[in-house]
Amino acid sequence: MRIDEVFHQDPFPFYDLCREQGPVRVAMPDGSAPWLLTRYDDVVSALNHPGLSSAIAPMIGMMNHTDPPDHTRLRKLVVRAFSARRVDALRPRIQQIADELLDDWTGAPVVDVIDTFAVPLPITVICELLGVPAEDRSLLRELSAGLTRPNDMIESYGRLITYLNGFVAGKQPGDDLATELIQAQRDERLSVDELIGMLITLIVAGHETTVQLIGNGTLALLRNPERLAALKADPDLVPAAVDELLRFDGPLSPGMMRIAVDDVVIGGTEIAEGDLVLVSIAAANRDPARYENPDVLLFDRGPNLAFGHGIHHCLGARLARLEGEIAFATLLRRYPDLALVTDEVTWRVSFTRGLTGLLVRPRP
Repeated sequence: MRIDEVFHQDPFPFYDLCREQGPVRVAMPDGSAPWLLTRYDDVVSALNHPGLSSAIAPMIGMMNHTDPPDHTRLRKLVVRAFSARRVDALRPRIQQIADELLDDWTGAPVVDVIDTFAVPLPITVICELLGVPAEDRSLLRELSAGLTRPNDMIESYGRLITYLNGFVAGKQPGDDLATELIQAQRDERLSVDELIGMLITLIVAGHETTVQLIGNGTLALLRNPERLAALKADPDLVPAAVDELLRFDGPLSPGMMRIAVDDVVIGGTEIAEGDLVLVSIAAANRDPARYENPDVLLFDRGPNLAFGHGIHHCLGARLARLEGEIAFATLLRRYPDLALVTDEVTWRVSFTRGLTGLLVRPRP
């Protein structure tokens, strides 16, 4: 089994084939051959398993690449910033950003949802949360997107570290999360490398997946006119729709990598110490053993794994949901006749599942 460029255009038949076999070795473009987990129960087991470590890359301080106790310590430094109270307080500002972006669609015959809405909304939110200057947002978007592309990852990582070192050195104190983290570093609650790693994690995770939620979700709705009509008729369905859109075609594909630090057994398969394991959230969320008719978009399903599970459950899940809810509610209210220019789309070759662009007609 091989993951290649064709896989990225439609990974779900590949996942279905692998799921029939259970854990299976797959060939990756970089030459590695991790075990791919595609069944819901196997993915849950892997995300909770102490024998599978997240520390797979030499990226010091990045929460998603650490295990306890370091992960616990780092997470505590930022958990308050993503509390329900602080996230909910962002609603008026997120709504303002969404409205201003969609104002620019007025009179346009065709627009690209990705470039004009899905990208600028979350990058603006996370940069304001961190206190990043407005003029640096496009650069951070470019570099963080590069981190998700295999061919650009190393160069983008180096450039992002250089930028953040300069950002930290020149940062003036303010009412923002970067100021809190810089103070934590000065108080010796985290190292300089951990500070930079934390900022990278927050920038990338804080907007990249939301870009895909808005882009992938808009495409899914426009391809499912019955669901779209139901959503327009009853805006109260939007929160449930956001969760279902994340399940149906979320950003975490092909998945999250782990490394076995002991011999483990997942789904009846023996995985040896040192083996890589690719934990596929996207495949688990389409497992027919968990969801009836998993390839059908419905708004009345139960919970899914879009934000992970266990200690690595996404810290910014509430913020991502809020951004998604505001984005879709505002988009459908402002442009209820939104339509695809073409049903043919191209997906990025990336560590996350997202579109290269999405052309739509705002008005008939």
